[in-house]
Amino acid sequence: MKKKLNSISIGCIYAYIHYSVEVACFYFLFSRINDSSIWWVLALLFDALAFVTQGFIGIVADKYKKFNYDLLGCIVISLSLLLPFDILSLIMICIGNALVHIGGAQLTLKTSGGKITPTSIFVGGGSFGVITGQLLGMLNEKALLIIPLVLMVISIFIIIITKNRYFIKNRKWNMDITSNHSATLIMLIAFLVVAIRAYIGYAIPTEWNKTQIQAILLFAIMGIGKISGGILADTIGYYKTILISSFLSLPFLLFGNSIMILSLVGVGLFSMTMPITIAVLVSKFPQRQCFAFGITTVALFVGTFPAFFIRPTTLLSHQITVFLLIFIATVALLFCIEKRTKNEYEL
Repeated sequence: MKKKLNSISIGCIYAYIHYSVEVACFYFLFSRINDSSIWWVLALLFDALAFVTQGFIGIVADKYKKFNYDLLGCIVISLSLLLPFDILSLIMICIGNALVHIGGAQLTLKTSGGKITPTSIFVGGGSFGVITGQLLGMLNEKALLIIPLVLMVISIFIIIITKNRYFIKNRKWNMDITSNHSATLIMLIAFLVVAIRAYIGYAIPTEWNKTQIQAILLFAIMGIGKISGGILADTIGYYKTILISSFLSLPFLLFGNSIMILSLVGVGLFSMTMPITIAVLVSKFPQRQCFAFGITTVALFVGTFPAFFIRPTTLLSHQITVFLLIFIATVALLFCIEKRTKNEYEL
């Protein structure tokens, strides 16, 4: 008898797949095109194609739900690593990245029954892959290509086995966490919040981050924070989680510039808001979950784009920027959430 995978199992499976994808992408970025004279342009192109296309793929995925977007994405990424054409490979790896994100979001959301924890586990896995891929790429050893290739091949087999040998229990999204404002207004506010959060990532003062070990810790804490945010929101409610993660993170982010432990605590707390914005949009668009997820990735690009040109330059400007943006984002996100007890969120 075939077993039914629960939503947490699906989240963990896709956390690994997301990890593998980011290893492949950032290995490529830091080994194949990092010496280019137009590196920043190619990095910007990667962000644009990998993030913005998810909005369009999400619309398609909501209409054609049975297609294996994640499987196709893994195959495209694997091929892109083998092709000798850097620009073509870059375009392919971006599209593959977007396909896997939408496929993973689609499966973790439709099996969650209104819980955001599985999707937060899936998304959180990517942070570990980003730093792993960067470190492998910077070693600049061609033989290391085998690592992302093996990870991608394993991911392909995992997707095939998961979707063909097991029944995956679909559970309708049955959680309404948003306030009674129009869907368009909620979408615009959530978009703004994600964009602000993306830019804050570049504005957080982290003078202490100078070694590879410290970089690993930073990305690991980001991933743990994203996962913890989903778990906490499902446990104590979204409103309380926003208050705890946003306002409590402020002193650690503002005054942890030269103290690693303080800064990491702040980063972990701040990262907890990530799954909440996804839940807000899915709650408002329960029949268009992939589109809702895609909105957040488009907003990520909108938020990171200014960082290529404008960043705070002094500690004080960093602190002022972080304080103002977190305050604005927190108030905006609270505006989207209906203040209720955990059980009252259920439809």
